[in-house]
Amino acid sequence: MQSRLSIARLLIVQTGSTHLHGDYPRWFERALGFEMPLIRAHAGERLGSALDRVRPQGIIVTGSPLSVIEKASWMLELGDDLLRVGARGTPVLGVCFGHQLLARAAGGDVVQNPRGREIGTVRVQLTEAGRKDVLFAWARGPEIEVQATHVDAVDPLPAGATVLASNENTAAQAYRLSETVAGVQFHPELWAAAMRDLILSRRDKLAAEGRDADALAAQVHEVEAGAVLRAFAAQAERS
Repeated sequence: MQSRLSIARLLIVQTGSTHLHGDYPRWFERALGFEMPLIRAHAGERLGSALDRVRPQGIIVTGSPLSVIEKASWMLELGDDLLRVGARGTPVLGVCFGHQLLARAAGGDVVQNPRGREIGTVRVQLTEAGRKDVLFAWARGPEIEVQATHVDAVDPLPAGATVLASNENTAAQAYRLSETVAGVQFHPELWAAAMRDLILSRRDKLAAEGRDADALAAQVHEVEAGAVLRAFAAQAERS
């Protein structure tokens, strides 16, 4: 796999595993069009050794079936390490679990969303700051469609965080902590077929919540939110 963005050295920090479509790192490689080195943080691999080996221009932190609410020791260590890397000038983008991990490390909190599970193709509204942010410069209006699947949410945000996107389910759909550190609750790496399979894999859980997996899957369609990752790669290339 090759792309004009492949000169950006991006490191994937994997925070969990899934059997669907080749696991989380493959999703990002598919979205960006090139292979990336990775560490499996959930399996005990540490960020420090990878930084020396890869010298990344940017870091993407994946989603996970695990919960930041658990506050496992590796999660606490990883969050702090990522913030330090960002403070030294390396762009860091947290996705879903990664978004929550960075927010908690910066002094916010993560809770089970009282509004319930968000799953499928959904709409989020960009704030004024979001419309100006490098991650969303591609957006043609104040609202975008994204693929989402999560039960937890960031609440409250860390002091000083800037909300970039929001919707009725989740106030912090995207935020920026600093010029180099940002998070998105949704999944810019997901494509429609994978989103449908994720929904169907949660059929029993959705049924227990009074929701119809088939109906949700039927509403899924392709979106342009993968541009968030391309914007991040371009930012990393310039860093």
